[in-house]
Amino acid sequence: MKNIFITILILTTFTGFTQVKKDTLYIYFDSIQPTMNKGVAKMRVFDENRKIVEYLIISYWIDEIIRPNPEMLDTGYTFQYNERTPYEVRIMGGPEGSKSILKDLNFLNTINPLDHTFFETTEYIKVCKTFESEDSHEQDVIIFMIDKDEIKDGKIILREVFFSRPAKE
Repeated sequence: MKNIFITILILTTFTGFTQVKKDTLYIYFDSIQPTMNKGVAKMRVFDENRKIVEYLIISYWIDEIIRPNPEMLDTGYTFQYNERTPYEVRIMGGPEGSKSILKDLNFLNTINPLDHTFFETTEYIKVCKTFESEDSHEQDVIIFMIDKDEIKDGKIILREVFFSRPAKE
């Protein structure tokens, strides 16, 4: 019995069964701001039954200052929403798809979302470390984007996004 207990203890330690609660951050995205831009694409893939299904990919780009670079590929920050089908995840690997949650508009009164001014007035590395762990570029928070364009009929959509950035020397 003692050997079984030790085996279970070792397995839970080395296989990540322990859950770490991550902080949740919200970003209020307003595409009318000159430092904010987005791209929307609908992807068509086959599901496990060989039927074509559509899913959504949204790239949100937020820059530090106004630049003539609309996609901000070499500056600023990128937040990616990707629905990914379960079949695609199973076949291709990688992370699960992003989640989306419908909430009442009054939810905005219960949170303090970051907006364009945070990205424009905060030092680059400090912005990065808001979303990343201290010692790596890995995201260590849950991020939800609130897109002003999607606020309708007293409802908002929280879209889980994943953070990336260009490496600056």
